[in-house]
Amino acid sequence: MIWRDTTARTMIGSMLVSSIGMGLYTLALGQTLFQHTGDAQAFAMIFALQGLGAVAVLPFSGPLVDAFDSKAVYVLCSLLRAVTVSVIVLALFTGHGGMVTVVGTAAVFLAVFDNVQRTAFFKFTAHHIAGDRAVAFNSLIGIAIQAGSLIGMAVLGLVLMIGTATQALLVDVAVSLVAALVVSRLRAPRQESAGRLRNSTLRSALPDLLRDWAGLFSRHRHEVVVFGMVLMCAGDFVYSYSLSTLVVPLVDAWHGGQPWAVSALEGTLGAGMIVATFFTRHTVRLVLLPVWVSLQAVIAAGLAFTTAPTLHYVGFFLAGFANLNGITLLLTLLQQHAGPLDKAKMASLRLLAIGLGTAALMPVLGLATRQSLAAAFLTVAALLVPFAACGVWAALRFRPRAADGAKNEAEPRPEPVPA
Repeated sequence: MIWRDTTARTMIGSMLVSSIGMGLYTLALGQTLFQHTGDAQAFAMIFALQGLGAVAVLPFSGPLVDAFDSKAVYVLCSLLRAVTVSVIVLALFTGHGGMVTVVGTAAVFLAVFDNVQRTAFFKFTAHHIAGDRAVAFNSLIGIAIQAGSLIGMAVLGLVLMIGTATQALLVDVAVSLVAALVVSRLRAPRQESAGRLRNSTLRSALPDLLRDWAGLFSRHRHEVVVFGMVLMCAGDFVYSYSLSTLVVPLVDAWHGGQPWAVSALEGTLGAGMIVATFFTRHTVRLVLLPVWVSLQAVIAAGLAFTTAPTLHYVGFFLAGFANLNGITLLLTLLQQHAGPLDKAKMASLRLLAIGLGTAALMPVLGLATRQSLAAAFLTVAALLVPFAACGVWAALRFRPRAADGAKNEAEPRPEPVPA
């Protein structure tokens, strides 16, 4: 039982708490900018800056996290997030003139810390969660992140009823400190391997970083399908983002524009994910990967021509079920397949694929929504076709390694550091 594993239980709780703060501070920062500028594009600016920060740091975060203790990096990122948000709160209380600059800069740093933290989380759990529990753990992590973000948004709404967005940011400071404290007290079951950059000097850091990445690609040079699976991670996230984007026009068109229907459909999507966690022992299998991706595409196509509200709920439930199975399967396989010195770099590639895929494909959906709701859902289905084809390729060609047998072909030896 996964809940009997102290390490798994602690990390799930920490990710839930951390996601609460993430869901809260993202909206609170946008609200803060809107109050100071009156510009409705404030939210878009926050998301754009965070995307910039993520893409900028991910090429470096993998080798860095591989070189150091992942638990220490995770705790440090939580503390740095608390400090950064505290700086914003202090600037607001003191009436700092360049508020837009302060919040924009902070958004970039927060994206950096959050993505490095998730890279460290990927590495830590890949090393310390037993292979037979990895599937159950990874399915629960997806739920924890989604639930945490929704709780954070709800907490923001409650705080705004009695206070301000600035005061809401203090909640994120608190939860970040709690997440850091909880994980810092966790005793890791085993020692992690140290990567190349551990013994790098400042002058050799960049060449060593490039050699570290080159080593990863070299070790997988005969496994191109692995990188195809990394790209597939973007498909699942684009799909879930697309449904969240289209739920409002869907409700407006066929549910009488009732606000509760938006929450109900989102909740149904989440319910499908939660139910999926009870069946992952049977459903998270490599042979089923193309099935889960194809099912999502079929559901999107079906929603394009469905006018019955009841069938919308059925579609969203099945979409959540299939989406979580696909995400969990890809995450577990990539965690276990990466060598001891490649865990964090594999996480960086996965997060980078998600970021770039979202940035490239979501604008396509935006253009389709200007045509019609049906065109938008058909566009989502079309976007998943290459991902489904990649799923067939992975099911036929990918050969996962044993969870405890993933070894690097050549681990770098420590190099002497000049005095």
